Amino acid sequence: MSENNGDGSELIEFYASEALTCPRRIYFRLKGYPERWPEFVKVRLNQGINTHNVLGEILKRRFGFELEKHLVLRSNKLGLEIHGRIDAVRDFPIEIKGKTSLPRTPYDYHLAQLNVYMRWAEAEYGYLYYIRLHEEPMKVINKIDFSNFPVVKGPNFRAFEVPYDKALFKETLRHFYQVKRAYEKERAPRGWRSFSCKFCPYRYLCFPDDE
Repeated sequence: MSENNGDGSELIEFYASEALTCPRRIYFRLKGYPERWPEFVKVRLNQGINTHNVLGEILKRRFGFELEKHLVLRSNKLGLEIHGRIDAVRDFPIEIKGKTSLPRTPYDYHLAQLNVYMRWAEAEYGYLYYIRLHEEPMKVINKIDFSNFPVVKGPNFRAFEVPYDKALFKETLRHFYQVKRAYEKERAPRGWRSFSCKFCPYRYLCFPDDE
C-alpha cells in the first residue's frame, strides 16, 4: 500500500492499471477492503489471462519481447509511486486487452495506462491490442495477420498505435494525487456511478442495497 519516502512521510502505491479509473474504487483498494468480483466477471478475467498468455508467448517467441516487465515510477514530490506490469515490451510497450466487444477507439483509461508504460520505457509510441475473448484463444489468434507487425490485423482483433502524451501523464498524476489526498483524509471520493460499476469488485460498498 505504501512505503517510506525517506523524510518520514509515506509514498502511496498506485497501479498503472488504475490510471484515470474511478477514484472511489482506487480508494477502497488502498483502504484494504476485500474484493468481491461478480461471477460473470470472474469468467472474463480467466479468459483474459489465457488470452494474454497465448498472445504474449507469440510476441516473445517471434518478436523478442519481454513479458510482464515490472516497473515503478516514483514522485517524491507528490508522495506517490506507480507500479505496473507491461504485457510486452521491447523498444516500445504493447498492452493487450481482452474484451467481449471491441471498441472503435481506445478507452481513455487504457490510453492512460499505456502512457504510463511509455513514460517508463522512454518510448515515443506504444500499441494497444484489443482482442475478443474466447474460451479457446487460439481460435481468434490463429486468424491474426502479423506480417506488418506491430500493426497487426484480423477478425475479432483491433490494434491502435498510440503516441506518448505528456499532458495525459500529468493528468494521470493529478488523478492519483487527488485520490491520495482523499485517502489521507479518510474520506471516500465520489464514484463514477457509470456502466463500469457492474464490473467493480467494490460494488457492494457503493450499492449495499443490491446485495
